[in-house]
Amino acid sequence: MAETGHPMEVVDRDRRLSLEAPHGLGETEEQHAHHEEVPHKEHFGLSVRNETILFYVFTIPAWCLEIAAAVCGAYYHTWKAPFIGTMSAFLILHAAAWLQTAIGMIQRASWVRDEGDLVDRRQFLYLAVRLNRLMLPTAIIGLTTFCQAYARRGHFGDLAYWLLFLLVFIWNVVGSVMNAYNNITWESDRLMYEEGEQPFRSTKLAILGIPSTVKELPKEA
Repeated sequence: MAETGHPMEVVDRDRRLSLEAPHGLGETEEQHAHHEEVPHKEHFGLSVRNETILFYVFTIPAWCLEIAAAVCGAYYHTWKAPFIGTMSAFLILHAAAWLQTAIGMIQRASWVRDEGDLVDRRQFLYLAVRLNRLMLPTAIIGLTTFCQAYARRGHFGDLAYWLLFLLVFIWNVVGSVMNAYNNITWESDRLMYEEGEQPFRSTKLAILGIPSTVKELPKEA
């Protein structure tokens, strides 16, 4: 324990909690202890390891198929079978990975959980970061494809090609920005207040889907 500039304020540097909360850095030790009394709610689904493996089974092929669709669209028109097949498979796998993560977040969302359940709060933040890890690379591929397709629109004559990738880019950018503001930033701030730390050292890196983990990941997801 170490004293700060305020004569009555004492801060635990390990958890950065203030004994003068809510005017200090976070909850008091007594307030924090009440979280241990909140029973954790178990959720249906796979373990965090198996659930994460399934997520990447959807996500990595989806990125590959998005790139394949971009290449096929550059050599064939959008009404040809190669583009239709790769683009359709990409959209299905991307939606599967997105919904898998979103369902996990809904199970732990603030309107269904006890706000004192810090385990659920950490799991929610972990899934929110993973959602941005899915959407941001997808948006980058979409933007790159849109730029070259739009530049060639005059002689290529295929409106759907650049428009589809523009929509992929917009959907994923808007989704990742909303997720960062409403979920990642909010939950990071609340966990810093309630625990003195959060599962990711840097919120800015977490928004980009980069973990920078300082504590063990949640046991379930």
